[in-house]
Amino acid sequence: MRRPLHIWIVFLACLGLLLAGMGWVTWNTLALEKAREKAARDADVQESVRLALWRLDFQASALMIRENARPPRDFRAFYAQEGAVGKDNDLFKKGEVMAASPLLAEPPEQVLLHFQMDAGGDLRSPQVPRDNERQVAVALFVNEDAVKRGEQRLNELRALLARPSTTLLPAPDAGSTRRGGRAASVTTNRDILARMACVSPADLDDAEVFNLVAAQNDINLTRNGNWAAQQGVVANSQSYFNSVENAMRSRAVNLQSEEAMKQQIVVKAKEPEMKPADNPAEIAAAPARGFLADKKEMERRESAKADALPGMASATAAAPAATVSMPAEPVPLPAAAPPPATTESKPFQGVWIEENLILAREAWVDGARMVQGVWLDWPALRAAWLREITDLFPAATLEPAATASAGERPVDDPLRFAALPLRLVTGVIPLAELPFWTPLRKSLAVAVGCVALAALAVGLLLYGTVALSERRAAFVSAVTHELRTPLTTFRLYSEMLADDMVQDAAQRKTYLDTLSGEAGRLSHLVENVLAYARLERGSAKARAEHTTIGGLLDRVLPRLRQRAAECGMEVRVDASETQRQTKLHIDAAAVEQILFNLVDNACKYAAPRAVQPIIHLEADTSGRFAMLRVRDHGEGISRGERRRIFRPFHKSADQAAHSAPGVGLGLALCSRLATALGGTITLDAACKEGACFVLRLPVG
Repeated sequence: MRRPLHIWIVFLACLGLLLAGMGWVTWNTLALEKAREKAARDADVQESVRLALWRLDFQASALMIRENARPPRDFRAFYAQEGAVGKDNDLFKKGEVMAASPLLAEPPEQVLLHFQMDAGGDLRSPQVPRDNERQVAVALFVNEDAVKRGEQRLNELRALLARPSTTLLPAPDAGSTRRGGRAASVTTNRDILARMACVSPADLDDAEVFNLVAAQNDINLTRNGNWAAQQGVVANSQSYFNSVENAMRSRAVNLQSEEAMKQQIVVKAKEPEMKPADNPAEIAAAPARGFLADKKEMERRESAKADALPGMASATAAAPAATVSMPAEPVPLPAAAPPPATTESKPFQGVWIEENLILAREAWVDGARMVQGVWLDWPALRAAWLREITDLFPAATLEPAATASAGERPVDDPLRFAALPLRLVTGVIPLAELPFWTPLRKSLAVAVGCVALAALAVGLLLYGTVALSERRAAFVSAVTHELRTPLTTFRLYSEMLADDMVQDAAQRKTYLDTLSGEAGRLSHLVENVLAYARLERGSAKARAEHTTIGGLLDRVLPRLRQRAAECGMEVRVDASETQRQTKLHIDAAAVEQILFNLVDNACKYAAPRAVQPIIHLEADTSGRFAMLRVRDHGEGISRGERRRIFRPFHKSADQAAHSAPGVGLGLALCSRLATALGGTITLDAACKEGACFVLRLPVG
């Protein structure tokens, strides 16, 4: 019978589609997991970058605020003190009293030199006083070694600036740089306060700037201290910033009110109110009275403003401040910008000269234009700043950042500093290795395994179903053939005997013997089929009993010899007395059926071509099992047939028609019965002549 290939083709096609779909789902799921892991890692890296840039910008901003807070006059070793008063209340004129610059001593940490250069190219430093100023400085303020170190650095700086294509002042800022989509303008301390107060930076005085710098320095100095001290300083500084913000907003309102008031004064001065009066003097004095009233109102607001800034008084005493005096007469304000102060400066900007980082700004001192700068100790500064982010990026470094020229678009670099032309290079970022068996991959592996097991189970079930269908078809075909031959014989012989067509007594006896043999053949076939069916359904009941090998042989030998005699063969028993006394606890009827099937097969297949017409029945009790061998001297069983002889219904109709009678159920039944008895039946492949079957039975 041809196998139903279309069933297997459909099954394999469905299995291929299932595996392809599962593979596609698995591939995309793993790709999504990789994308999610990459996004999570990128987010962690970006968060670390933001935190690192925040720390570095904090350090850079503190440095910029500190240096921007220095007034231009501090870049001289000694400067003229304005408005100095002696102990006898004598007021000294400007130039009579000289004050030492705070920069006369050693430069601050991470700074090599402070310097300024005039329009003629004369380069000076407050750390390197000249002539008699040097004598006074060495005698009263600083030692000679510090001055010599400053002088050496000044000479190095002079040689550095003398190189071709060296520009000290950077190009005007083309705009604010951008970081993460938000504008980060390069601001100074004065710009910060001006933005908080919504006023022009020129309206702020030095005391407010000084206090802001002090607060920033307090925070910076306590970064390496204990946590409680840091929290206290930060809280105090934050409180100060809040007070400054509120005060600046009040100042903005006051300045707007003062501006409006001044405009009103100008209007009143230009257009006095004309009222009819009897006294002409009152008419003439009306504008003056209005001006005085407005002036008193302005003084009252100035007093209120001073109360709003309680910390400014001490700061003003500690830092020089410009005095503002109100005019005695109302003077109209010009529409143009106010005249420049005698001392004024622009914010510092970073500039790179080869491997040196310098802060430079343009300043006016006593009406003269100066270029003031701070030569930073870049190696020390870089090492100190990198220590701040070692926990985030151990292999990070800092490098000069590209700056936009005048009129060009700002460089869009998310790793650029906000305050200095520097950029962060994170280097190789160590990432933790993720385990291979993530929860998602474990789930996918379980799902794939379940699909594979399900496909295997369906395949086995389909295979069993197809095999069962084939066996049933083969059984029907073989049984039909087996039944047709004896039934035909029965019908023919019975009709002949019934019609009294056989007159010879000997011929009649031959017919009757043939009918008896065919009846036995049908009985044996039906018995095997029914026994196998009972075993398949599990309804066969074992009737175990105690017996011996000798008793078992005596019970089955008559039937075996009768079957062997029908085909002209002899059953010869080989068992010693000791072997015959071996006890067994088995179902003797099942053993009898097994031995009869083995002898019947020997009669059908070995008898026609047997070298000797003998069937050997041998006993062996030397091992753990009692063994009974059934051996003949026929042609034996071919190697190809050995794998199939214990399969049920392995004969087709064609094989049954061209071979000995049978449907291929005897050996399958023997195998099932032996297993039910607790033993086995095998084909001894070492047998060189004929076929040898070994039945192993448990000893009881």
